Parts: sequence; C-alpha cells; structure tokens
Amino acid sequence: MDNKRANCIIEVSADGVNGRYAVGIMNMRQALELPEMPSLSYTHPDPAKAAAGIVVSRKELAGFMVCR
Repeated sequence: MDNKRANCIIEVSADGVNGRYAVGIMNMRQALELPEMPSLSYTHPDPAKAAAGIVVSRKELAGFMVCR
C-alpha cells in the first residue's frame, strides 16, 4: 500500500445507539488498519463527495487503494 491514494484524508465514523459519531480523521492506510467492524463507515476519498456526505464501506475504501 505505498501509493499516493493511501495518504488521502478521510473521516471514520461508527453507528451507535444515538446515531453516527466520529471515530477520527486519518489517512486511508490508517483507516484500513483499524479492526474490521460492521458499524464503521468512511467518508469518500474525493473531497467533493465527502463534503456531500457520501460514505463508503471498508471494501469500497480498499478498492480505492488499488486504483491508480
């Protein structure tokens, strides 16, 4: 995982009883190093899509790492 996409900043959030809450802001590599938890979601790596509130799954996030 040594590509430029790995350094894209995303927000990781988790679904809780009272709604979604932020876990942290990190790069894609760090996000994929977190334990696999079904409650986690990740903002889209494209800043415009992230600003629109688009989130992706862990599998989709890993797919962005192999692109480009």
